[in-house]
Amino acid sequence: MANLFNRWGNFFFQTRNVLFPVLIALVLFLWPPVAIDNVPGVYLMIAGLLMVVIGQGLRILTIGLVYIVRGGRKRRIYAKKLVTDGLFSHCRNPLYVGNILIVIGFLFISGNVTGMIAGSLVFLAIYRLIVYSEESFLSTTFAEAYTAYCADVPRWIPRFKGLRETISHYQFDWPAVAVKEYGTIFTSLMISLGLVAWKLHLANRLVEYQLLLTGFAILIVAAYGIVRYLKKTERLKSMR
Repeated sequence: MANLFNRWGNFFFQTRNVLFPVLIALVLFLWPPVAIDNVPGVYLMIAGLLMVVIGQGLRILTIGLVYIVRGGRKRRIYAKKLVTDGLFSHCRNPLYVGNILIVIGFLFISGNVTGMIAGSLVFLAIYRLIVYSEESFLSTTFAEAYTAYCADVPRWIPRFKGLRETISHYQFDWPAVAVKEYGTIFTSLMISLGLVAWKLHLANRLVEYQLLLTGFAILIVAAYGIVRYLKKTERLKSMR
């Protein structure tokens, strides 16, 4: 069973950049967003937007303090060293926790309860398998050091004690956040904006907010274009 979990975890790790967008689109196709036509629906949408913001904020904080390469090597799980500082001293998988919050946030914004439940279970299972495979690799590679790290730092729920001290210990690397995270930020914002517009359209209220939503979209696209240009021209570089 352990080998089976490991194989599936490696598969999801290798295909995540293509598979995850497809799965999100599939969930939204099978259980499409519902109209904003009642108070509970508005609360679900607000909760979803907050999840996206918190999830993205967690990713930004992680990268701004101490960045860890999660791309592996040749699409396989790989780590040159065991990173235990920065936000990784409070949670072993802060980037994945951020991803989970963002994806589940999308589902909450959509407001389709069946999609929220089914999609959340699917993505939680997938990330658990990925983490299982990563833990197997790290345990084999770093042995006692990783065992001690696991005993001290929680896997999922961040430990907030000492977080302020940790943040103040580092010079926050905003250029690194911009360069490494601008694509994820752009995607998170545009999907959220698109879902809200979809829900307003279903409620026949899109015209009321069309100018506002268009303005947000223009700002997001402009910011993305500027950061991409600065990155490609190497005018924006990490301080590390």
